[in-house]
Amino acid sequence: MLSRQARLRTAFRDWYPKITPDAWHHALWVREMALAGQRQGGPRWELTGRVLSDDHFDFQGGTDRGGTPGQERRLARPNGSGAA
Repeated sequence: MLSRQARLRTAFRDWYPKITPDAWHHALWVREMALAGQRQGGPRWELTGRVLSDDHFDFQGGTDRGGTPGQERRLARPNGSGAA
């Protein structure tokens, strides 16, 4: 099973300068980079619910909390856009 992956959307690259856009990264690393940017005075967004916004990122892989394969939060299309 593929670990949980996150891909920053190009439109938000200035909000997350430590994260390369349009490349898949381990989701925990991306989360830590996003939180570090917030702590260092980077662009502010509402931290409600999940740290990594579905508006800013695409996701793939991972398991749900029960340890079984979960559904992807956003299906990544080959052209880089996501479907809700």
